[in-house]
Amino acid sequence: MSQNIITADVVIVGAGIAGLWLHNRLSQLGYHSLLLENQKIGHAQTLSAQGIIHGGSKYALNGILSNAAQTISGMPARWKACLQGSGEIDLSSVNVFTEHQLLWSTQSLSSKMVSFFASKALQSRMQNIPKSERSGLFADEGFKGTLYQLDEPVLDVGSLLKVLIKPYTATILKTPDSTPEWIKQDGQITAMRFGYELEIQAQQFVLTSGEGTGELLKSLQLSRPKMQKRPLQMLLCKAKDSANPLPQIYAHSLGSGSKPIATISSHPDKTGNIVWYLGGNIAEEGVGKDPDSLIADARVLLKQILPWFTLPELEWTTHNVNRAEPKQSGFARPDSAYVSSHKNLHIAWPTKLALSPDLADKVIEALAIQNMQKTAHPEQHILPLAQLAEPLWDRAFNK
Repeated sequence: MSQNIITADVVIVGAGIAGLWLHNRLSQLGYHSLLLENQKIGHAQTLSAQGIIHGGSKYALNGILSNAAQTISGMPARWKACLQGSGEIDLSSVNVFTEHQLLWSTQSLSSKMVSFFASKALQSRMQNIPKSERSGLFADEGFKGTLYQLDEPVLDVGSLLKVLIKPYTATILKTPDSTPEWIKQDGQITAMRFGYELEIQAQQFVLTSGEGTGELLKSLQLSRPKMQKRPLQMLLCKAKDSANPLPQIYAHSLGSGSKPIATISSHPDKTGNIVWYLGGNIAEEGVGKDPDSLIADARVLLKQILPWFTLPELEWTTHNVNRAEPKQSGFARPDSAYVSSHKNLHIAWPTKLALSPDLADKVIEALAIQNMQKTAHPEQHILPLAQLAEPLWDRAFNK
């Protein structure tokens, strides 16, 4: 028998956005929930996100409302209710970078055609912004393209994590950085064991570890579900002279295809200098490229899509991140949040930061089917509290 035993109603493994959202919801419902993390909170996918609360707009740029676009369409309204303090979790103190993400097309005919068909498919979520109402980079007389406003806010993910951590800090714990042994009885998991020193017991177990779920599934000897990783090589740049920083921009740039050429979000580093974070097609096609070659491509791309703006001298770096998801045919992008239940074990991937509330709904429904009980547990101070990871903007340039 282990020397130290910790007990809970439910154990959630993985303190990214999915685990934190679920932990808040279950704790609010009166369950004794423990959220476990063997690294730092948000260290992987979550703090590599651009903070966009997608409403499906970028999935309908071909003029067709796909399943993915329709599934995620209700998420911005749900998040906004929380940001206003009237939703299921009070996020009113989260730093919102912008209430509306933008989308712009260049003067090319193909780019204008894509924006035209997208605007028809997304009439209620995509509004043309007339010249008189444009601001920032797009108020410049040199900008000759078309500009749209999307009903999609962009959040400071670091501040979002702090708000989700605060109410339940004492039950977000740092576990040893080792794969646990799973203790089973009658086909159900009863505990996670770390060596001979620690055992964590619960009625139910939920895996929200993102990419780390792959190793946990191996340790559980589960062949289903399988996980896929869709990689990105993101780019970051900032002005070398912080007295002449980049302007803030939160926008998709449209080309001739059905995906944005680039998605740019802006993030202040700890000195206040603005970092541009580039995703979209350039990050997908940049996988496996030499970073210097990809940076050279990005320099050319910025001049093509922002021809009216004179860029300051920039410092560049790249950042590799894997999007961890349930395996799909042809490694396609999943359409919705995913939960697979195996008796009292629930394997969960939100597939998008914006879908975390939907994932929590699905897990709570699965736990209700299992008839999880609310029971009393003593305060247990065996493990240290998990700590928040450093923002990407403050560490990416230090490679």
